[in-house]
Amino acid sequence: MEYTIRSIGHVEKNDSGIYLVINPDIWEAAIHVDHFSHLIVLWWIHERDNDEDRSTLIGYPPRDKGDEASGAFACRTPLRPNPIGHTIVKLLSVDSDKKRMKIDHMDANQGSPIIDIKPYLPSSDRVDDALVAPWFEALEPRYTR
Repeated sequence: MEYTIRSIGHVEKNDSGIYLVINPDIWEAAIHVDHFSHLIVLWWIHERDNDEDRSTLIGYPPRDKGDEASGAFACRTPLRPNPIGHTIVKLLSVDSDKKRMKIDHMDANQGSPIIDIKPYLPSSDRVDDALVAPWFEALEPRYTR
């Protein structure tokens, strides 16, 4: 099956900060977003949206430098069947006039299409005692088995 995903805006990075710029015709969807400290941003990895990258199903975590091959679903490689990125960001401010939200960081590039924004909810978006792959434990010692 095929589905249609429409961009709701784009990532803007400049000297004054990093922004989620929202299409004016759907800005209403941002009402009360300022009640949340953090957001989950889903974005399209548009530079990797090609047949070759979509068919590369194996990566070498972390960041393609590891020794052990892992499937795309077991690592954060941008090479994916559907190039969807996911970033949790801190919301710094909302500018209704410019239809944008200033955030603290974003691993998407300038101009990356935004496909959805959700509020981060600690009650359902955090998992206590989560297990991670051994290669990730080496990067983040706080995660142990």
